[in-house]
Amino acid sequence: MSATLLLNRHMPMAVALVDRSRSWQILLDGDPAGQIAPDGSVEIPVAPGPHTLQLTSTDTRRSPERTFTAEEESVTEFACHVQPVWPLLLMALALPHRWIALKQR
Repeated sequence: MSATLLLNRHMPMAVALVDRSRSWQILLDGDPAGQIAPDGSVEIPVAPGPHTLQLTSTDTRRSPERTFTAEEESVTEFACHVQPVWPLLLMALALPHRWIALKQR
């Protein structure tokens, strides 16, 4: 049996032009697992058990690594977007591993 990882990417209106046209690479357990387009959604089948998830925009701009446990026959959902307000976006320029916000729902 398998489980599903669901990613939803929606850009906050305040920063709609920042990183708008670039697809982000999905890293599942450290390996490339696909891409997510701006304002897109992706479903990825995963084996039940513990996993790590990270998204990258460029070599340096990325999300923090998140861990989750996929339950058999379940859907694990994450939302992702660029940091939504200018102070956080400026912070992300200095700390590029926080460029993408990635939150489990």
